[in-house]
Formats: sequence, C-alpha cells, structure tokens
Amino acid sequence: MVILGYGIFLLAIAFTIYPFFLNIDYKFSFNYQNFESGFNFLINDYTDPVGDKIGRPSLAPDKNHSRYGANAMVSSDVPICSSMGKEILIKGGNSADAAITVALCIGSVNLHLSGIGGGGYIVSLQKNDTISIDAREMAPSKAYKNMFDHYPLLAQFGGLANAVPGELKGLNDLYNLHGSGILSWKQLIDPVIELNVKGWEASEIWIRSLNKMTSLVFPIASVLEENWDFIYNDPIKHRDLVETGDIIKRPNLASTLRLIAENGSSDIFYDPNGPIVKSLVETSQKLGGILTKDDFAAYKTNITSALKYNFELSNQNLTIYTSLGTSSGLSLISGINYYSNLQKKFPIDQVHRIIESMKWISSTRTYLGDLNSTYFNKLVEKFSGEEWSTNLLENNKYSDFQTFPWKHYEPEFELNKPHGTSHFSIVDSEGGAVSMTTTVNLLFGSMVYDNNTGIILNDEMDDFSLPFTRNAFNLTPSIHNYIHPYKRPLSSMTPLIIKDSQNQIKLIIGAAGGSRISTAVFQGIIRFFYNNESLLNTISYPRLHHQLIPEYAMVEDFDIFEDSIPHQNASVIDTMTKALGHGFAQLGALTVMNAISKSSESFGWNGVSDYWRKRGAADGY
Repeated sequence: MVILGYGIFLLAIAFTIYPFFLNIDYKFSFNYQNFESGFNFLINDYTDPVGDKIGRPSLAPDKNHSRYGANAMVSSDVPICSSMGKEILIKGGNSADAAITVALCIGSVNLHLSGIGGGGYIVSLQKNDTISIDAREMAPSKAYKNMFDHYPLLAQFGGLANAVPGELKGLNDLYNLHGSGILSWKQLIDPVIELNVKGWEASEIWIRSLNKMTSLVFPIASVLEENWDFIYNDPIKHRDLVETGDIIKRPNLASTLRLIAENGSSDIFYDPNGPIVKSLVETSQKLGGILTKDDFAAYKTNITSALKYNFELSNQNLTIYTSLGTSSGLSLISGINYYSNLQKKFPIDQVHRIIESMKWISSTRTYLGDLNSTYFNKLVEKFSGEEWSTNLLENNKYSDFQTFPWKHYEPEFELNKPHGTSHFSIVDSEGGAVSMTTTVNLLFGSMVYDNNTGIILNDEMDDFSLPFTRNAFNLTPSIHNYIHPYKRPLSSMTPLIIKDSQNQIKLIIGAAGGSRISTAVFQGIIRFFYNNESLLNTISYPRLHHQLIPEYAMVEDFDIFEDSIPHQNASVIDTMTKALGHGFAQLGALTVMNAISKSSESFGWNGVSDYWRKRGAADGY
C-alpha cells in the first residue's frame, strides 16, 4: 500500500527547482532537464482541485445535505449558484434556461475551475429530445503536432497553452435549442452580472487554490501576474492576497457579461472585429500565444443526439444518455456494459468486480479522441455491444481469483491527463433536465488573465497528447489525440441522465476530478442502482479509482472505505492485496459529484451536492 506524502514532496520540489529559474520572460525559458518531471508531478497531481483535504467522505452524512424539491432541483458546487438557478426555475424558466445562469455563476465564483474562457459538455433533455452539445475548446489554426516537443510546460502556462473557448457558444446553442422562450438571454445573465458587481465571500477552498498557484507560478513567471487585479487587496501594487471571507468582486467580467447579455447571443464573444476577441487575442499573444481573431470566428460546437445505451442492472431496465465527441461518455458505457454482464455470470466480491470494470473503462478511453463519425460509430457499436463484454468474460479476460497486469486490458495508447472541472445537474417542473460539466483545465487555466474582459483563458492544449514520448510503461501517446488545427482534445468529462423503463428520469449525475470522473460516475451508478443506496450515501461515501496505469487503486480514506463495505470479517484491502494481487494507495478527495434523483417517497426530487469534498449545496422548490 502506498501513502503519498504530498506536503513533504512540495517542500522538496520548492527547494530543488527554484535555483533553476533564470531570466524568466513570457516564453518561460528555463532549465527543463533538472526539474521537469518533478514539476509536472506537482502540477498534475498535487494541484488537483479536489485534492485538498477540505473534507472527508462520510458514512454518516447529515441528512440536511440532501435537499428536497417538489417541483424542481439544482445541484452544483456553489450554493449561491444553485439558488440562482432555482430562482430562474421559479420565474418560469426551464432546465436549459437555469443551466445558462448556473454555468456563468460557477465560472464567476469558482473561476479556478471553469468559466467562459474554457469549455465543456452538455446533455439536455426537453420533451423526449435529448441532445449532446460538445462545447470543448478547439486548437488554434496555427497549432501543430510538435509544438510542445521541447517545452511541454508551455502547454500548461502562458498564451501558447490557450485553445479557443467553447463554453459560451455551447450555452447559447442550449438556449436556442432547448430554452423555454419565457425568459430572454439577458434575463438569464443579469443575475450573474449583479453578482460580479456586488461580490461574494471568498471560500476556503478557493483561497487554498489561489495561494497554491500564485506561490507556485508567479515567482517563476512574473509576467503572468501583471494583469491580475481582483485577487489582491491592493490591486495596483499587487500586495496582500485576498483571504477567506473577503468580498471578491469582478467588475471587468461584469462589463463583459453585460455586453454579451445586451447583444442577445454569444455572437459578440466570437466576433473577430469585436472588443472581446480583440482583447483576448492581444493578451494571449503578448504571453506567447498563437490565438487569432479568425480562430474565434471559426469556432463551432458539435450538436448531436445524446449517446444512448440501454442496460439492465439489479433487475432494472435503464437507459443512459450521455455526451459524445471527445468526452468519455463511451468509456463509461463500456464499464457499465462489462459490469452488468459480469454480475449476471459471477456472483463474487463487488470491490474486485468494480476495479476490474474500471480498468476496462480506462482501456476504452485510450481508443477515443476527436474522431470522424464513421470510426466513432464503429467504436460505439463495439464497446456498447454485449458481444464485446461477453467475449471478454468467455476468453479468460476475467477471473474471480486474481487481477492482471495492465497489458491484459489491451489499452491501445497512453492515457492523457485531463484536470479539474465543475459539474452541475438540473431538473425542472416539466421533467426537463440538464447535466453539464465544464472546465478551464488546470487550476486557473493557463494563468493568463485578461483584465480588460475579466476572462481567464484555459490551458486546454495540455490535454492533447505529445508525440515521440512514451510513458514509464512504454505506451505511446494516442495518435487520435495529437494536436492539429481546429481539433478538440480528449476529455474525461461524462455528464449523463438516466431514465427507467417508464421513460422517467431516475438520476442526473456527473463529476469533477480529471481522469477520475468516469470511474466516480460509474461507482455512483453502481451504488445507487445496484446497492440501492440513497443519493445522500451515494455522494458522501468514500470512492476508489483505478485508471489501469499506475497499477494500483486509489482510495480516499482506507479506514472509512473499509467501514463502508458491509459483512466483512477481515480487511478488504489486505485480502485483495494478498489474495488477488491488487495494489492500493490512499489519497485525498478523488472527485466531486453533484446529482439529482427522483424521490422514492414522493413525486418530487432529491438533490445532493458534494458538501464533504467541496462544500457544495443543492437547492430546489
């Protein structure tokens, strides 16, 4: 068993790498050879936005964290945003309307995780029309496959890391396709404008993330600090970072949102001759970027019918609706396919079964990317088909008595390492629903902040695979995920809606947490439908995660995890390590899930946000 000492590692890295930063300019030219691997470990793992031990999973969650709404419900990371979405629903808006307000609110408050400088995926249901909107960021026209070969950290910080944002276009498409028509575009944005003008209290989680990234990045790339204003009590001299409880105001973002609201659509955001594009392009290029005005004009979302999958779990006939494109909706479906077939044939230990399914989820992800529709449809047919899972079970790809080395699960390429996100779920009084996951990638994206518009630009170029490199297991990067002009990088985001055989919504769920998203949502589905856990327990209980490589399962808290498994006479972890060959590592919070379920006791809805890991709160009426 492995327990990672992040605090000690952080100090070691700080003392090791600092002397090597010489003559920092906007190109961040420094000595990579001495510390690149350590720095990347620090960025990719320690700064995971859900890695802060702000809370722990709970086996005795306070019932007050499960909210009931007779008519409608919003479940998000940010309590004020959940309430703001509820008000839109009360005014007659539907789930699509509320999603626009909630997304813009979360991007304002949890600006380290999402915002209109980023992108995401939307699954929306209105009147039996279920659509998937791929609003993932897009590589600039001047991007090329080998652009980060010598300087991979430039894919994480600075202008070269910026891809074309897609969130606002996705929200506008949602409004046009599924909006109620009762509330105007401006009416949906006005509450968020007011919030940015009046401000909100800085949360402990946000302050921790802010302190972490500013202390890490600004000393070695001071040019990135120049534009940041609202994070300081003295924005002119850049003194005294704000603290927990201070009022955060973003007047520049309020002005940009006002311009977008009055325009009546997202067009002004992508207008190559407009003030927003002009400012964003100038800021990005000043910091080494290659974004152009024409890149914004060329951006389009991908809109399709949602990916649909029928399955049986614990004698329930269910249907998943999830996102397509470069998301991981299909990899999640492959795991459900494998698990549902497995439980029919092998009545064995559930933890072992879950981990084995997670390994196939991760293997499936290595086949995905920004693919043409013909090839993608073949993958859908394969990984959602019963023939695939049956063949695995009949050809010694599963055993009651052991796990296997990673090659056994047939990954095609190395997994990429996507980062932090925000997720929210909404259901309205007419049974319409939205499940949306959004991101700027690393904490505070690329750390490129345009103070004219108040927008933080993403570092989504880091989610592409870099050629001519191999990981420690000799797996090459995915050719499907190489950088190419106008291409979208692979993502772990997996928003979904689940219906029962009566065509009624049973669960709206999604998660934040990078590569751990799909496995968290998978485990949530198993707990809710197979174990018949309440939604409260489904969200609060400890989680585990396996992504095939490294070859161990990550567990949030060993003691709580052991206690969450009933009818065990011995340590599950010890037994699975010694008898089955599994490895385990204890980490902090792995993911953050927000969900809504149909109330089993009435005609209303239960909403649970992940208070235990991110202080979220649902709200409904």
